[in-house]
Amino acid sequence: AIQAERQTQFPLLYSLAGFLYCDLLLSQEQFQEVKTRTTQTLEWVTPQNLLLDIALDQLTLGRAHLGLAQQADGSAPDVPAQHLAQAADWLQRAVDGLRRAGQQQYLPLALLAHAAWARVAQQFDQAHHDLAEARSIAERGEMRLYLCDYHLESARLHLAMYSTGSVSDLSFGDVSVSGEAGRSRSPYRTDDPLTEARKHYEIAKTMVDEMGYHRRDGELAEIAAQLG
Repeated sequence: AIQAERQTQFPLLYSLAGFLYCDLLLSQEQFQEVKTRTTQTLEWVTPQNLLLDIALDQLTLGRAHLGLAQQADGSAPDVPAQHLAQAADWLQRAVDGLRRAGQQQYLPLALLAHAAWARVAQQFDQAHHDLAEARSIAERGEMRLYLCDYHLESARLHLAMYSTGSVSDLSFGDVSVSGEAGRSRSPYRTDDPLTEARKHYEIAKTMVDEMGYHRRDGELAEIAAQLG
């Protein structure tokens, strides 16, 4: 309200403030509202070549499309695929844009979101790559909130692997990703995905309690329900 009064030409929050506000809306699953707002703010910042602002808007748009893909019902089977394709495009732009902007403190957010897209798209090898880089940055920078998010997404990834029957394909480094001859081999080693999911869940739960990171309580509850 203050911004709309002071900058009448920009009635919506933009830049980092807009990104944080849309993060709140995304947590409330207001995906269409976020898409509408960010489409507008991206038009404002792009002509000025504000690399960080552009990349953050691209990240938000990607997350909104991913949410819309997961929210879509079965009455229009092509809709989730369209949103997934849009999510893939925007999230990759966000990762590339944050690298160009030299803003490594935000890069784990884009990598975690890209990993979530890869999980939903069942591109599990890509999800592992994204998570590994996000964890590396977060550990070097002692970014414990990002590390907690890493463990949450890792738990979801291993649950997805388990539920889709991709257990043996990604279990050991000497087995091809798809199980088909001629395909690239996965460099990732893991135990039973369900066991791995439990490990990541327990670590995330401990971190949430230690840090008071209770905005993730809902995600913990969802994972716990899937783990039974």
